[in-house]
Amino acid sequence: MMEIKHLQKGSQAKIASTGQIVEVKRVSDHGFSVVRFQTGGDYMILNDRLETVQQPEVRH
Repeated sequence: MMEIKHLQKGSQAKIASTGQIVEVKRVSDHGFSVVRFQTGGDYMILNDRLETVQQPEVRH
């Protein structure tokens, strides 16, 4: 059974192998996403290589 990840367009994700934080540009129904690296450039990556990033709560 596949784990359902909550990848959303505009959210941040972490590449499991490197720990790099990327921005999710597009999520496909076919098991991959298009992500943008902070260094620039959009890449397709399999969703199982991504981890969701918990956004810390902002306190005012």
